Amino acid sequence: MRTRLKILLILAALLLGWPQTILRLESLIAPDFQPVALFAYSGLLGLCLVGMFSAAFIPVAAVRWGFALFISVAGILVETYQSSVEDHMPYDAFISMINASGSLHEAWGQYAGSIVIGGVQALLLLLGIGLSTHRAGRAHSKKLIAAPLLILLVLAGILFIRGGDGARGLPPGYTGAAYSLLYGYERSTDVVAPRGPVRLPLVRPLNGDGDIVLLVDESISGQYLDINSDRGIYSGLKAPGNGVAVHNFGLAVSIAHCSAAVNYTLRHGGTRDDYVRINGTMPSIWSYARNAGLETVYIDVPRTNRIFNNMMDEAEAKDIDRWIQFDEVPIQRRDHAAADALAGLLNDGKRQFIYVQKIGAHFPIHDKYPDAYMRYRPALPRGQFLNISDTGDRTGFSGSRESWVRYRNAYRNTLLWNIGAFFDRLLGEADLADSTIIYLADHGQNLHERGGTGVVTHCSPDPKPEEGLVPLVVLQSADPARRSGGIDWDAAAAQGRNRTSHFQIFPTVLGLMGYDPQTVQAIYGSDLRRVDETAPFAFNYQFNARLGRPPSWKTIDLDQIAWPPEGDFAPVPAAKRGQAVAAPPPSHRRAATGTK
Repeated sequence: MRTRLKILLILAALLLGWPQTILRLESLIAPDFQPVALFAYSGLLGLCLVGMFSAAFIPVAAVRWGFALFISVAGILVETYQSSVEDHMPYDAFISMINASGSLHEAWGQYAGSIVIGGVQALLLLLGIGLSTHRAGRAHSKKLIAAPLLILLVLAGILFIRGGDGARGLPPGYTGAAYSLLYGYERSTDVVAPRGPVRLPLVRPLNGDGDIVLLVDESISGQYLDINSDRGIYSGLKAPGNGVAVHNFGLAVSIAHCSAAVNYTLRHGGTRDDYVRINGTMPSIWSYARNAGLETVYIDVPRTNRIFNNMMDEAEAKDIDRWIQFDEVPIQRRDHAAADALAGLLNDGKRQFIYVQKIGAHFPIHDKYPDAYMRYRPALPRGQFLNISDTGDRTGFSGSRESWVRYRNAYRNTLLWNIGAFFDRLLGEADLADSTIIYLADHGQNLHERGGTGVVTHCSPDPKPEEGLVPLVVLQSADPARRSGGIDWDAAAAQGRNRTSHFQIFPTVLGLMGYDPQTVQAIYGSDLRRVDETAPFAFNYQFNARLGRPPSWKTIDLDQIAWPPEGDFAPVPAAKRGQAVAAPPPSHRRAATGTK
């Protein structure tokens, strides 16, 4: 009877974590069947199950309970994360949760439900493995003790070789235990160290007393905008008027081709050659801003209810003075709500550093724009994703050549709304005065302009160059008397057009805040005023290359990139676009401005 109870408890614990297992299996079966990867995953999953069930029958109580406690507690972190974000927990996120353990009381207030799920799973696993069967079973005691431990070491070794990657869809207990071993190794070898304070000297702000805005869009391919292509989509940036000068750096290369890697590095300043250490141990952009006397504001458009995004944690968030989210605003209108919020901050007379994380064109894009902005057809079917910011669900999109035509048109319509109409709204409300806005996207998109099938747009293991190609512009007041003049942006944009990278953003922002440019460059590299002739025009597609694994770089040859196909669409007459589901026009007058 006790044996059956133990088996049922372990199965119940595994059942709570089944969504990630199912998602992993589905990803290996459809739309492209991957037999080798499926066989490897099935074998690894089977090993983990063997390890759990063999541990349950270890006759030595102290060893059995010790192992049960170790994988149960480690599994709480993994299951809590995966229940909260509904996605796999990577090794970097595990480290972030360990570092934020001092804020457990705050995490409970936000993620109580997910923590309860993780706790229940851990309790079931603890009892399922730990309870005695009242049988001696000494004949195979050494094998029963060795099997779960050996399997754990094998899993940790595989993850070590793969730089922490490879645990997607495995039982949370074994994943967390393997991550713990890797983390212990990194701590013992000083790879992971405490984050240090700000030590750079302040001299003279290159932005005067103005606001500094880092406006980070989502999933925007630079070659799809009218500022970079004659057949590009209206961006509101080509000739905005309203006393705004736009300095276009053309097509820039991103840090990586995944959102979390890019945003995390933009916030911490990692360089091409030293991003792991700098991202993990140096001060964040918020710390630098507060040390320079700026109020720090985070406008987080995709998430609600203070859920963290892009590897942020409580330790980092403590340096954010104001965190703005839009819990009650429909997904389709959130970027425009952010435009209103940003305009209000630019007009409030305070000196601030503002980091804006937009929704942009993150999948699903079926419903990211109102009906009145459906200017390109045929497009993806509408009405299924109105309240979803981002998801892995591919309903309504098969990845065929025909569906990619619809995708690209839905993408064009989304850009028209979340970029073109967004900037019309923002620049119509905001007085830039001596503020500086740096606009960029986190990464580009592979929209299969060359043909082919599949559903991946970015974060692919063998990326196309377009996944790392993004727009980069700097916006200022067109009136020289209303800006500090610390940087000649016209000269910088002319020199850096189609030659710059994300890695130049962090040192640029520090210079605008007032940190000594020479000291900044010695640590973080050149800013946007200089072109680093030695730096390759390439993005990192193996960003999480921890544990001695070298990163992998994809070089972009601009002569070989795929431009938007001209034959995708037929423009839709305005009278046939339906009724707009747009944000209401601003009802307030422009706020009085003052010296920033």
